[in-house]
Amino acid sequence: MRVAHLFLIAFFAPLVSEAQTLFFKNNERWEVNDPFKMDKSLPPKPLIDPKKAMISTTKGTIERTSRQGDVDMVLTKKISEVEGIVWAQPEKLAQAQIYVSRGEPNLALDEIEPVIKFFEPLKKVPGSWWLKASMIKLDALDRLENDAAISSFLENLERADDGTLPELSTKIKVARLVQSYRKNEFEKVITESTELIKSVDDVEILARLHILKGSSLLVTKKYENAMNTFLRVPVFYGSQVEQIPKALLGAAQAFRGMDGPTTKEQKLEEVSNRYLRNLITNYPLSKEAEEAKKLLPKEERIAAEADVGKIKDAEFIPEAPVKPSTDGAEEKPQEMSK
Repeated sequence: MRVAHLFLIAFFAPLVSEAQTLFFKNNERWEVNDPFKMDKSLPPKPLIDPKKAMISTTKGTIERTSRQGDVDMVLTKKISEVEGIVWAQPEKLAQAQIYVSRGEPNLALDEIEPVIKFFEPLKKVPGSWWLKASMIKLDALDRLENDAAISSFLENLERADDGTLPELSTKIKVARLVQSYRKNEFEKVITESTELIKSVDDVEILARLHILKGSSLLVTKKYENAMNTFLRVPVFYGSQVEQIPKALLGAAQAFRGMDGPTTKEQKLEEVSNRYLRNLITNYPLSKEAEEAKKLLPKEERIAAEADVGKIKDAEFIPEAPVKPSTDGAEEKPQEMSK
């Protein structure tokens, strides 16, 4: 029954893509007003369509006015009755993600908090944006390096984790690994992220885990292993755009660590510089681009900055000598020629 209901939601999604729709039992559906869409007045007010239902998270209800003859009838349902949601990604959520990638976590938190609060009563309903919004908040808190705030938020998430959202448990584990990384528990992060990678199939989480693992390998000077781990992100999880700058910067730093007398012929510093230029050119607003500028020689930095804006949709394809293998390359790093 549950599967059939979700199938119907997926079937009707294209038909209601321009509207926010809540599904109830027997496939009854109500279009609702979007509380995040504002008019142009000062101060702006929510745009209200009287033909659509209104959600009150404080009351825990949804109300819809229905005209029957000459009489307006107010129909009321409980939020707890909602079984499915079709809701386009809120603009606030997208903007918060942009702020995180730019290294502006305080602005990201301002944008994401209303989304989390609104979807809180609907967090377990298929189609809810609560989980994604919560992860963006974790990213913003991570950028602030506010361990106290992260711990408090994680405790709230753990209290909400009753096993009905398997993704939530996994993402809490990832966030706890971030805390371990901050505590310099790098070997723990390497071991636990390696095990978690084996049991996860969500590309967003996999990308995060590879960044965490690669960063820990880099700090512990396991440069070749770190390089292979970082490069798996753009190669296999390239859709996770917000993680690509971290992967490129990490890979460039790994190549620099590998550079030495025995690898002189491979010109690894030049390889590293190419990754840094790629990062600056294609992700100029990222925090990692600023870090990359500090590592590049002046001439190459100027050239990279001159290229900014010329490439809108960069597609990263690593060269053959540095392509990670698909059979556990991070556990068995490639043999570099001597």
